[in-house]
Amino acid sequence: MPSSASSILVTGANGYLGLHIVDQLLKQGNNVCAAVRSQKAAETIRQNFREQTDAHQLRIGFIDDLTKPESFSNVLDDTVTALIHVASPCPMGKDIKDNERDMLGPAISGATAVLEAAESYTSARFQRVVQISSFSAMIDTSQGSRPGYVYTEADWNPVKYEEAVAEKDSIAVYLASKALAEKAVWKWVGDHKPRFDVVSLCPSMIFGPQIDRIEAMATLHSTASLLWQLVDSQSLPPLDFAGVIDVRDAAIMAVAAVKKPEASNKRFLLAQHFDWQSAADAARNGLSQDVASRIPIGRPGSGKNEALSSLYTVDGSHASDVLGVSYRALDKTVVDTLKQFLDVEPREKNS
Repeated sequence: MPSSASSILVTGANGYLGLHIVDQLLKQGNNVCAAVRSQKAAETIRQNFREQTDAHQLRIGFIDDLTKPESFSNVLDDTVTALIHVASPCPMGKDIKDNERDMLGPAISGATAVLEAAESYTSARFQRVVQISSFSAMIDTSQGSRPGYVYTEADWNPVKYEEAVAEKDSIAVYLASKALAEKAVWKWVGDHKPRFDVVSLCPSMIFGPQIDRIEAMATLHSTASLLWQLVDSQSLPPLDFAGVIDVRDAAIMAVAAVKKPEASNKRFLLAQHFDWQSAADAARNGLSQDVASRIPIGRPGSGKNEALSSLYTVDGSHASDVLGVSYRALDKTVVDTLKQFLDVEPREKNS
């Protein structure tokens, strides 16, 4: 990649969302630096984008510690004009023995270290950091299911740091880490007034097909695997979340967030309505009859109304309006995801 060329850095580039963001950037003609933490992760990038790697449209860099600004020094150079920060030092499911040491501290440091690195190691060409936050930073679980309430960008998870340190539930600690990390980002921006701007994207539950090959369902760790609960189930899963975004739409929105001037220094909720009945209806209508017979029937057509009577809802229209990206139909997300999962079954049986 010539030194005069511009490029966009993506951290966590080998992950579920990261691969889709890299894919969208490349399809739109951008040069990309895909940042990962290991040679194994780098090989995932090479396997999926070998042509672009060979053509030097895509290069791979390494960040060994997301919580230290100096770790970004070898991937942030004068070609980088924007950064999409997907990686987190604290994934859900991480073993937590000490909330502060194992989750809260690294989450906050990881969110602000990238900002400090951008200020220290980039040139005047650098314009924007897009932080991938989470709906976890918006939802107030202390209010319960909140039927009739509509979550928007105005909402914040109100958890305090001291409460999160003392919390015994690991999922609650994870939710708190997302909220505290995003709050730390905006505090840093307010305190430092950087020469670049920041955008925060808060996706709800992410579904949709993977770019990377799925070897076995047991090894699948993306949130999309939740949809597999529909297959061979006697009943619909309990509804405990009400928002979803297709991973492909989330990636397109992340790229748009880099480029849209009107997104500057704003946060966006990436979400549309979800309920299990609507997902089951989509699967039964969109998949083969053999597969449809493996999906619970429930009460077809009743999903959205019943969900609205028992749980909060989400309004992701602001993101769609500002970023110029329409949400694809839930039916397509469900069918495309389950088709990919169903393709894994024969390989598992033959292995």
